[in-house]
Amino acid sequence: MRKREKTVYIIAIALVTAIFAVSIPPELSFEHAVEEDSLAVEMPDPVFRISPYDSIFRIYADTVGWDWKMLAAVAYVESKFDTSAVSAVGAQGLMQIMPQTARAMGIPKGMEHDPEESVRAAAEYFAYLSQLFRRVPSSERINFVLASYNAGFGHVQDAMRLADKYGKNRYVWNDNVESYLRLKNDSVYYTDSLCRNGRFAGTETILFVRRVQHKYGEYRLREEMFALEHQTFERLTNNED
Repeated sequence: MRKREKTVYIIAIALVTAIFAVSIPPELSFEHAVEEDSLAVEMPDPVFRISPYDSIFRIYADTVGWDWKMLAAVAYVESKFDTSAVSAVGAQGLMQIMPQTARAMGIPKGMEHDPEESVRAAAEYFAYLSQLFRRVPSSERINFVLASYNAGFGHVQDAMRLADKYGKNRYVWNDNVESYLRLKNDSVYYTDSLCRNGRFAGTETILFVRRVQHKYGEYRLREEMFALEHQTFERLTNNED
C-alpha cells in the first residue's frame, strides 16, 4: 500500500470514529484506535459492534423478526447497557422489564439482571405485542409495539380509539395515535367512554419511541460506515497487491 493511500485511509477512519464516538460511552466503544503519529494500518475488526451484548441481541432478534440493532437501541435507551439498572418504578435489568412482565415472560426470580434473560423476555414480549397489533401495517407496527412496551397496551389502544373518533388514522403513529396518547392527560379525553384505561401522561412514551427510533437510525448509519471502511481497506489492500 503506498504511503499516500495509507494516509488517506487513516484520515477516513479517524473521521468516521470522531463522528460516532461522542454517542457511545467510552467503556462500551468498540471503535479501534487510530495512532496519529503512525502510518501503520491494521486489519479492521471484521464484526460490527455496538455493545458487549450484541451476540444476545442477534440471537433473540429472530424471536420478534426485528433487526438486532433495534433491540440494541431499546437497551441503550432503557438502561445505557447497564445490566444492574433499576428504575424509580421498579423496572430492572438491561431491558428494564417490570417485575410483573418478568414473571409473565418466565424470567426466574433472581435472574432479572441477567442480560440474556432480559433480552429473551423482552423479545418474546415484543413478539406478543406485535401479534396484538397485527392489523397495523408492518411499516407502522414497531412504533405501536415500542409505545406499548413503555406505556402498556391498554393506553395505546385507548389512543387508537380516540384517533379514530376524531378522524385520524388509528393505524398511523406519528401525528395520529401519538397525538391522542398525549391528550389522554386531558380530562376531555380521558373521561371519554372510549378511554377504558383512564388518565395517562403520554409525553414520556412518545419521547421513548422517538429516542429508540433515533438511536436505531444512528446504529444503521454506523453499520453502513463500518461496511464502507472495510470496502475501502480491501480496495487499498488489493491495489497494493
